[in-house]
Amino acid sequence: MGSFKDKSLTNGIFFLELLTAVEPRVVSWNVVTKGETEQEKKLNATYIISVARKMGCSIFLLPEDIVEVNPKMILTLTASIMLWSLSNQTGEDTSTMSSELENGLASASISSVDNDSASQASLPPDNGSQSQIE
Repeated sequence: MGSFKDKSLTNGIFFLELLTAVEPRVVSWNVVTKGETEQEKKLNATYIISVARKMGCSIFLLPEDIVEVNPKMILTLTASIMLWSLSNQTGEDTSTMSSELENGLASASISSVDNDSASQASLPPDNGSQSQIE
């Protein structure tokens, strides 16, 4: 694959190999066609989407997007497979990762509020009088 516009992606073999690379037993190769005709390409594309969904990837494209090599949709498929792969390497799913991120942001916000309170507490009290410069 040279780019997300590469016409060799139309048969779907690249994505089936990518899915196999991230999860070795997920693709049943006896179901895969050579992708030489339009019907075979669509069958492969449908199978790719089915396998990716079963793995837990978020899928936003249609088989036609793969067959027609829609670069933006090809990118979303690749990114979704990559996210799945990265989240499963650490043994966490994306919901756990996002909740940890939210908790981290919440604790960072709380600590910054605490720091602001501490810095204000160290300031001398303001008696409401301001020095006038004349």
